[in-house]
Amino acid sequence: MNQQTVSYENYPWTTPLVENFVWFEVYLLGFVIILLFNIWAAHIYLVYSLVCMYIIIPRFVCTSCSYYGKTCHSGQGRISALLFSKRDTNLFSSNFKYMRFAGPVFLLPLIIGIILNFFHYSFALALLTFVFGITALCCTRYITLNLGCPHCNQKSVCPGCKKIQNKQ
Repeated sequence: MNQQTVSYENYPWTTPLVENFVWFEVYLLGFVIILLFNIWAAHIYLVYSLVCMYIIIPRFVCTSCSYYGKTCHSGQGRISALLFSKRDTNLFSSNFKYMRFAGPVFLLPLIIGIILNFFHYSFALALLTFVFGITALCCTRYITLNLGCPHCNQKSVCPGCKKIQNKQ
């Protein structure tokens, strides 16, 4: 049975709510891990995470997305419309490269947690690092792949969706 997935013009409000809840969990867990290393680094991480995910990505990626001004799976389409002017939607694929700025948000606490565990092992820190890794690398991907990508009307031009489709 071939099941056609419906593309959303506007996602249900629950989708960005779930995705952003998980993102905030990532920011909080990452903050706590880095806080065990250095208080200033933890605050810098938190500010970077928020600026990256709610200003940099909406400015450089979402302004050229067809969901600009609409409710997308992350809610950033609405954020970008509040803060920035719309850009040519034909630039979306090439502007997707700016998603790289999100890498430190999802990887830095994991790396710091592993290093801290190597030098000062504690079960609590190991568990915290593990939970962060699962949340940042698995849960966020699962939510995007199951709530976002299947219903996105840009999946044919999105480099993220193309990578996923090629792996299947």
